[in-house]
Amino acid sequence: MVSEDQLTFLRSIDTPTVCNLIEIVAPERRGAGYTASHLHCPFPDLPPIVGFAKTATIRARDPVSGPSYMQKRLDYLDYVAAAPRPSIVVIEDKDAPQVTAPSGAKCRPTCTRRWAASVP
Repeated sequence: MVSEDQLTFLRSIDTPTVCNLIEIVAPERRGAGYTASHLHCPFPDLPPIVGFAKTATIRARDPVSGPSYMQKRLDYLDYVAAAPRPSIVVIEDKDAPQVTAPSGAKCRPTCTRRWAASVP
């Protein structure tokens, strides 16, 4: 498990430094995981967050409803609340860029650090 001191240290360094360190420790990951679309950080003045990614994928254009859909949502919330913590919600939208979500919002790539929700 990660100690609070380790989490504090990780919060003190920026993402490129972490990525460079991972490439030294695990050189087989060099060049893996890069995004092909522009990322925009809407709140650059906020401090970094550190935690465990609780991931999901969605498609905003696919209609969903019914009891199984609601149960999947509740199961995901239980997953987010469970250990290890702190949790960071990371959701990948599998739709093409600029698809309109059911709420009418435009789906655009954004900086994961700011888009993700944090659960202490």
